[in-house]
Amino acid sequence: MIQFATRRTRLPIVVVLLLAACATTSPSLSPTTSPGAGPGTPSPTVEPTASPSVATITYLVQPGDTLFGIAQRFATSIEQLQAWNANAYPSLVTDPTSLQAGWTLVVGAGPGVPQPTSTPAPAPIGTGTPVAGCRSGNRAAASGRAVYYTISGAGKEVALTFDMGGRLDPALEIMNFLIANRICTTLFPTGAMSQTTIGQQVLALVRAHPDLFEIGNHTMHHCDLVRGGLGSPTTAPCVTNGTPTAAFIRKELTDAASILTAATGQQPVPYWRPPYGSFNQPVLDAAASIGYTRTFMWSIDTVDWKPISQGGPTAQQIASKVVTNATNGSTVLMHLGGYETLAALRLMVPALRARHLLLTSLSDLLDGH
Repeated sequence: MIQFATRRTRLPIVVVLLLAACATTSPSLSPTTSPGAGPGTPSPTVEPTASPSVATITYLVQPGDTLFGIAQRFATSIEQLQAWNANAYPSLVTDPTSLQAGWTLVVGAGPGVPQPTSTPAPAPIGTGTPVAGCRSGNRAAASGRAVYYTISGAGKEVALTFDMGGRLDPALEIMNFLIANRICTTLFPTGAMSQTTIGQQVLALVRAHPDLFEIGNHTMHHCDLVRGGLGSPTTAPCVTNGTPTAAFIRKELTDAASILTAATGQQPVPYWRPPYGSFNQPVLDAAASIGYTRTFMWSIDTVDWKPISQGGPTAQQIASKVVTNATNGSTVLMHLGGYETLAALRLMVPALRARHLLLTSLSDLLDGH
């Protein structure tokens, strides 16, 4: 979760006094600059005087800061920070993840300070503002086998997809974020995790918001369908003493489907995602034999299942990877139990929307293609 507030009292804040142009009696101000400042360096800060007329508040960005965290700390919004700092740091307007330690941001302004303008901001975080064209549930027909990494011909659309096959913290917070920001999404739950308390709550939200959420099948136990073994939350059902049979693969899919359908009212067929991305032709044949002909992989892997302590990515690294690499028809792999996923979404969603990319479901990407 976001933990910026714990460092609040230790971070430097500089109050910059703006003198009226006609003032003649105020003491002179001596600007302080860093040696060797070059292009892109923020305007010099000045020391406050005893007789201010109007004040702005600036903040020196620290390592690990995000624009969202700074907005929270100073009770403002990402959009307002972008507007205040557009001239000094124009990259913030189109990419909030471009924030760098050492920058000096305007984070507050007193009465009478002009509010700078910027290019139109993306849909605000957490307001539930509808996004034109986002939809889910228009499921593609089962006929015609295909394995998808990206969806060609999808236009300026990107699918943020979420697996639910293991850790489930902070799944509910992520779901509520998607609801609040009207992000249409395709989820791939396993049957086993769907039977947990949190999993049941997640699927209840899917049922309550069919306009936003659609589901695909992620099998019952998250076994490696090519080699056998692995699995979540238990490895026992996945021990097949050899290559899993077609009957085993079909049972993994049908058992999960009955749970998903009962909980959400949706039939996951023909959408499915093989656990670990592990498949071969016999696996595809077994899945197709019971209607699972649309196999969804991904073009951007966030690796959000891996904690930072084990070399996993930070929220800013996840967001930067997605925002930088997303193109028309991209499919992004995330997890409802991703360690930094919620914080990353708060960064990437406004940045992707600033690029005029529609965040929507796989069905929407496939519609008409």
